[in-house]
Amino acid sequence: MNKLVKKILFCIAIAMGSVVATLLMGNVEFFKQLDLKAQDAHFVLRGKLPETATKDFRVIYVDDKTLKAVPDPTLFWQPLYGKAMRAVAAGGGKVMVIDHAFLINVEKYETTVDGKRTTRDADLSEAFTEVSAQMPVICAVVEIPKNQQDNPDFMVPMNKMAAFFGTFGSPKLTADSDDFIRLQELIARGDDNVWNSTLALRAAEKYLGKDVVVKTAKGEQDRLFLADHEIPVTADHQLTINYAGPPYTFPKVSLIDVLQAFDAGDTEKLKQWFGGKVVLLGDDSREDRRATPFYTAFTALSNKTTGVSAEDAPPPAYTTPGVEIHANVIRTLLSGEYLKPVPEWGRITALTVAASVCVAISVAFAVSHTLALATLALALLMVGTHLLFRQGLLLSTSQIGLSFAWALVGGIVYRFATAEKKSTFFKNAIGLFVGRQVATSLEHSEKISMTGKRQLVTILFTDIRGFTAFCESKDPAVVVDLLNIYMSTMVGLIVKYGGHVNKFIGDGILAVFCDDDPGAVPGDHVLRCTKCAAEIVVNEVCGFKTGAGYHVGEVIIGNVGSQDKLEFTVLGNTVNMASRLESLNKDQHSRLLMSEESNEMLHGEIDTIYMGAVPVKGKTDLMKLYSVTSLLDAERIADLNEKYPEMQAKNHEKAEQAKQAKQAKAAA
Repeated sequence: MNKLVKKILFCIAIAMGSVVATLLMGNVEFFKQLDLKAQDAHFVLRGKLPETATKDFRVIYVDDKTLKAVPDPTLFWQPLYGKAMRAVAAGGGKVMVIDHAFLINVEKYETTVDGKRTTRDADLSEAFTEVSAQMPVICAVVEIPKNQQDNPDFMVPMNKMAAFFGTFGSPKLTADSDDFIRLQELIARGDDNVWNSTLALRAAEKYLGKDVVVKTAKGEQDRLFLADHEIPVTADHQLTINYAGPPYTFPKVSLIDVLQAFDAGDTEKLKQWFGGKVVLLGDDSREDRRATPFYTAFTALSNKTTGVSAEDAPPPAYTTPGVEIHANVIRTLLSGEYLKPVPEWGRITALTVAASVCVAISVAFAVSHTLALATLALALLMVGTHLLFRQGLLLSTSQIGLSFAWALVGGIVYRFATAEKKSTFFKNAIGLFVGRQVATSLEHSEKISMTGKRQLVTILFTDIRGFTAFCESKDPAVVVDLLNIYMSTMVGLIVKYGGHVNKFIGDGILAVFCDDDPGAVPGDHVLRCTKCAAEIVVNEVCGFKTGAGYHVGEVIIGNVGSQDKLEFTVLGNTVNMASRLESLNKDQHSRLLMSEESNEMLHGEIDTIYMGAVPVKGKTDLMKLYSVTSLLDAERIADLNEKYPEMQAKNHEKAEQAKQAKQAKAAA
């Protein structure tokens, strides 16, 4: 099996493993919640639907304005609800939904007012019967336990009338595990084994003039049909609510305003509010508000930070009244704008595509590009799931992201186990022969060129004193072992100061310091070289004494040779001068020598001393020699000061001027 086929098979295995891991983790509660929150994000991103989506609806709220205007307890508001029914009918409402359950018969609480006994339940039933001839009124009815069905307290006339006309429904909302309302159960079997519709479904049935049809096939989940189109529901007959927007998206009006308009005979206003619309009447209190995909805790947090108690604080602005949730369910049913999961094969395909794309990116592209490309690909996948959402298809964004993440981890592990391992090996191998700086440059450029560049650098030469004589009297194996220990220490010192070794010349070292070194400050290469050379010459590893010489100047750095054999090297007179400086240590009885140019670029940061001037091959003028003062003994320093007093004074003066100039520049 060749490498390419093997690589492809590994990538396929990683992608498939990512899909399997994602599917398994989908059963974990944390990831279920993550999936739900990701679905909520689609609603927030989409935002509120256009006003045309809710133009056929009107919500009548029992709000604070109504509660302040009506002093009676809400238990005895039957006449007000009856009047609201007549007002909606007068305004031409097409269907009315009352999201209020009349739980008990209030006959025994009736009182005498102005010589007449109140008949609240009878008034409500009368209004219901009168209005039902013109429009259906859907009432919220809670199923009474069997052991209480003969109890007179639960024999509410309104509920009996709604049962007779078939216009009752359950007001119960369906909550997820986090208490958010995203789904709504549409039908459920009652104690009598008869299908009972919820409030919203019953309203949709009456609006369309057709009842829902339940088709049951053995071994399959029930299918629901309304007006010849199928309603996409779960096995528990739950519909995903396609919310039109955050709270108060639907046009609303206060109940007290409706009652006052009816009492005033303002039919035009009633028609403007309710003509041809689905009208819902419900509570706007704190107790009947629920969290939906548009929910946020900001309002609750604000109340907490301002010290307002939960009782005194207004209802959270981003929780939705239950009556408006029913309105959203009805709108979803009537508009046919359903949200349904993509088929299982589509989900598996999408997860596989996401994982495959991620694996391909993590394996095929350079590490420096992987993160950016992976982020872009994931963003495009997220956009894709949102576009599907806008088309009514639910594809789990969190599962796509999870599959992508698993594939990314797998791809990185595979890369480091194979490709990165090889890359590191070759980089290290190249670094051993040509230096890490060159190896890094080759890695970034990904090409080998036979070109060079001109650059200002400091060239350092070092050499072991008396090494030839030492070798003549020692076993070759011992010599190699000692030399390796020595070279390892010297190279470590050069790397410590940011330089890199260009080559070994027998027992000597050619090192380069420049502005391209890692962590370098522009122009500090002479200073770093001086510190490095001073530490080298005082470090007598294995008993070897070292001499060093360095010179600053322009060199040509590049690859020299042919396509069959190349060598990375430095060329120019600067290299020759540095080599000659190192060789002059023997004549000068010194361990370190630098050129005048190098001394001046130190800017007085290291105390140096003038050593004299000597003729050098290839240079017309005498070469002035300098060394680090701390490397000489007191007798030698005194001798040099006596021998070259003017040069020492001049050297000291230049150093002081350089220090002052640097301090002034730093202060500025």
